[in-house]
Amino acid sequence: MLTQAAPAAHFHRELPYDRDHVAALNPRLVSARALAEGGAVRLAGDGTAEVTTPGGVRVAGLGDGSCTCPWWYDHRGSRGPCEHVLAARIVAGET
Repeated sequence: MLTQAAPAAHFHRELPYDRDHVAALNPRLVSARALAEGGAVRLAGDGTAEVTTPGGVRVAGLGDGSCTCPWWYDHRGSRGPCEHVLAARIVAGET
């Protein structure tokens, strides 16, 4: 005889994923954290941030996720935010 779980019941379970391993699988997030930790992000008062990279200074929009980098021009946010926007949001969340 099969039993059913109670409706709306909480079922805690441990997922078999190492949090650090999963984070390392997202290269944009890894790069964003490095930029944020390296002091490459300068927040502006107008909802943007300047992110200094070896390729130049990128201007990232915190609200709309826009950026002046090639990733943004190629994907326009359809594949998620670029590393510069992620770094700016990390810094904005810390301050």
